[in-house]
Amino acid sequence: MIAFPGKDRREIVAIYQNNVYQYNLARKSATVALKDIAFSPNAVTCGHGYLAVGGQRSQVIIRQLGSNWVAQTAVGGAINNSLLLHKHQNDQVRLLVCNNDQSLKVFSVPNMNLLSTLSFSHAVNNVGVSPDGSLMAVVGDSSQVLVHSITSSGEYKRIGALTAVKDAAFSCSWDSSSTRFAVACQDGYVCVWDIRHLGRKLAQIPSFQRSQKGACRVVKFSQTNSVDLLVFSEHTTYFNIVDARAFDVQQSVRVAPAGVDLHLSGLAFSPDSDSVFVGVEQGILEYPIDLMSRRCFPTGSLI
Repeated sequence: MIAFPGKDRREIVAIYQNNVYQYNLARKSATVALKDIAFSPNAVTCGHGYLAVGGQRSQVIIRQLGSNWVAQTAVGGAINNSLLLHKHQNDQVRLLVCNNDQSLKVFSVPNMNLLSTLSFSHAVNNVGVSPDGSLMAVVGDSSQVLVHSITSSGEYKRIGALTAVKDAAFSCSWDSSSTRFAVACQDGYVCVWDIRHLGRKLAQIPSFQRSQKGACRVVKFSQTNSVDLLVFSEHTTYFNIVDARAFDVQQSVRVAPAGVDLHLSGLAFSPDSDSVFVGVEQGILEYPIDLMSRRCFPTGSLI
């Protein structure tokens, strides 16, 4: 589980055992952001000056980066499957907590007041908020993808219920224009929609491994306007990078030697979109993107 705390591509955040580390890529040194957490963290998010981790018994720890302020609470329910920090349209920072109790809980930051609880018919695995803060996609243990608008007053209103493929979904991501979003599915596909044409699927992209190993886990759009790319990880060994202009060209990258399978624990673009970082059991791998090849893609590979 890896993430970037802000626009500085030199700092990356990752969980290792019961600690959260901030790793400086330029200095090649790590500092502890959260040490000796009392539970085993299984979700992390950072942004807007904060870092938050979640646990399997609804625990949440949130820290203000650059200060010593830390708060810990339990949000109720079961396993916190994922967390998301985002800034609401009124500049209020919010923490969204996806839980196995079939709920999505919305908290204000830093006081952790419960603002809203959205209930679903299945466990909630992940949520994505558009960069402009006006839209939200929610996925879980269902083939349904539920799209919401976020009003200026802070309400969440469902505007669409879409069908991905046949199985559960684990991750969703919005592009930098806040018009397209992608969903990573257990049955080995990434599905893409355009918010302006919700009635039809824009793309359905298969994983490289057509087996349980090819279940799609994490999907990310690049957030740099000049680099139109989408990347997604498979359950083991491979991640894929896709031309996000037409979704018709795909490069699959193996992270392990032949005959060896590695579980992938996280995936992230650098803030400037010139590298992809992949979490594996032994550490974090960096794959620089050939931006020159990107300009002539698909004739050249990207990595």
